[in-house]
Amino acid sequence: MAELSDIEITGTDALRKYVDAARAVAREVAGELEWGAEEISAVLIDTAKGNPLLMGMDVKIRARRIAKRARRAAELQRASAVEMTKLWTDYKIQFAPLFGQKKRRLPKKKVNSDSKRARFDF
Repeated sequence: MAELSDIEITGTDALRKYVDAARAVAREVAGELEWGAEEISAVLIDTAKGNPLLMGMDVKIRARRIAKRARRAAELQRASAVEMTKLWTDYKIQFAPLFGQKKRRLPKKKVNSDSKRARFDF
C-alpha cells in the first residue's frame, strides 16, 4: 500500500492525510470486492453444470453462497472506512486540548417563560 506507507505520521495534519488515504483505499477495495462478487456469481452460473432435474437451481444457490463471501468482505472494507472516520473523531476529542484547540460545546438553553409553553432559544 504505497498510498499509506508514503505518509509519515508526524502530527495532526499528517494523521489527517493518513486517515483520508486509508478511507479512500478501503472504499476502493470495497467497490472492487462488490464488483468481483457479481462477476464470480455470473461466471459460476454460466460455466457450472448442475443437476438437470433441478434446472440449474442448485448451481445458482451454490454460486450465490460463494459470492456472498466476497460481498461480506466488501462490507467489512466499508466498515474499516467507517472506523477510520471514528479514529479521526476520537483523536480530535482526546487530543484537541493538548494542541490548544477548544472542544465544541453546545450553547446553553434559555427558557422563555413569557409564553404558556416553555420555548428553548438557541
